[in-house]
Amino acid sequence: SASIGDRLEPLAGHWQGMFSETGGWYHQGTVPLDVTINPDGTWIGAIGGAKASGTAKLKGRNLVIEGTARSATGHEEPVYLSLTGDDARRWGAALARFGEREEHASVSLRKVS
Repeated sequence: SASIGDRLEPLAGHWQGMFSETGGWYHQGTVPLDVTINPDGTWIGAIGGAKASGTAKLKGRNLVIEGTARSATGHEEPVYLSLTGDDARRWGAALARFGEREEHASVSLRKVS
């Protein structure tokens, strides 16, 4: 059977995307997402202006990204994304922070390298 690293290898690389607020009435927030997934299952990147890092793994067909995002002021937020898709695009839903508001959001990522 393939090791976890072998299964994650096609997903290793640089990914960019967006959190887009769903169901916004007066506000429609967006937050950029920039992530580099390493073949060993670690990842680093940025969510909005926050530096983020953690681990990535495959759970069934979903890419699960877990970790922590730390703002410039030192405030930490947990990161948990479970994204379906393929080796070039991933998408799903999550809670995301838009300024002071935490709202439901769609998440989309595309592999850029």
